[in-house]
This record gives sequence, C-alpha cells and structure tokens, in this order.
Amino acid sequence: MKKLLFLILACLLISCEARLEDDVRALFKTRVVDVAGNPISNLEVNATTYRTFDFILGQELTKFQPAEEDFILGKGVTDANGDVEFTMLVDGGFFINFNSQNYFSNKVSISREELGDELFLNIPETILKEAAVVEIDFINTSGTADVYEVSFNYESLNCDFIYSNNTLTQDEECDFFERLPREFNQNIGDGSFELDVFYPSTIDVEYVDSSGNESTITFTINSPQERYEINF
Repeated sequence: MKKLLFLILACLLISCEARLEDDVRALFKTRVVDVAGNPISNLEVNATTYRTFDFILGQELTKFQPAEEDFILGKGVTDANGDVEFTMLVDGGFFINFNSQNYFSNKVSISREELGDELFLNIPETILKEAAVVEIDFINTSGTADVYEVSFNYESLNCDFIYSNNTLTQDEECDFFERLPREFNQNIGDGSFELDVFYPSTIDVEYVDSSGNESTITFTINSPQERYEINF
C-alpha cells in the first residue's frame, strides 16, 4: 500500500509541472456581467496554470503551493463596459479567475484546444454569480426510526465551470460526487446540512426512507444566507 501511495504521489508531482510553450502567446477576451446583465467594472481577471488536476474519491486535489502562488499566465482589468482582454503565456490548459470578494468562487477551466491554431479565445459574455450558504434541516416530527438517504442537486462552489465549444457548464465529475446520497436520522440532530452554492439558483432535495418512499422538494436561492426546514 505504501509503495502504491508513493507511486501516486510521484505521478501527481509530475502532472503538476508547468508546460509553458516556448515563445507562444495567446489572446483572451471576454465581457463580464452580473446575473442581471450589468457590466462588472474594475474587476481583475487573470489566467493561471491549472490548480486542479483531478478529483479522486470526491476530493479536489491541487498543486502543492497556495492558490495565490499559482503561476500567472496573464491578467487584465475590466473596463466600464465589463470588457477585458489580455495577452497570456500558453501552458496547456488554464484557469480564468475573477479576483473579487463577491465573485472569487467563479473559476473557469479551459483546455488548450479552445485556443485553436489562431491562439485566440473570445468568450462573448461571462456571467458571474455570488455565493450563498444554505442550511437545510430535516426535523423528525413523526417519531419514525427509519434511516433516510438524501441527495442534493445544486450549483456547488466546489465545482469549477468548464468552457468548451462555446458552452459553460459545471464539472460533471465534481457534480457527481456533490450529489452522492447522505444518510440521516441515524442519530439525534444528524439531519442538518449546510451547502455552499451559487445564487440565484435552485436546489433539488431528493430523499427516500427505508421503505423506499421518495420525496422531492425544490428550493429557489435568492440571497446569500437561507435556511429551510423539512418535516418527516
């Protein structure tokens, strides 16, 4: 087992090495807006080397330096119209980061292929959402001793957005682990869950008891702090 762990560690170290292409530069452009379509001005946007190389058993594994020490490939600041463009070094895949307290959770993962032969990528519009903390508490009002399973389908802050073929979606592998069922009603008070989500968004709560009875509730998230109770 120890030999296997050391082998995995060696592979991870190799996979984290920078892959800068000699004398190669690319141009990146986008327009940054909020969910209402208003331009976000004076926002620093930068491109960095990949922090995340994979999800293993649901854990986001990163490089061994802090995020603020990531190698910056290029950066710019949005103008009054939310537009930003900058020349960047080419390092294979890269992240686009938005350096603002309100929008720092928005991370866009982009593969090298998206730059194409022209070494140019223009994302016409990037819509940034803010972060919310949502508490969902299951309250045992029936006195049942049944153990329940619950899964949450939501836009998690833990999952990067992936830009591919002119489409922005959340990382499906990360989403899979975020949606894995969790159990509650095994012990008193184990039905409380806290989710870090983007808003505005929705959360689909699907839960099933030991007899196989299923229930689904959808919550709409419109503020940075929300709490819901579900009686069972």
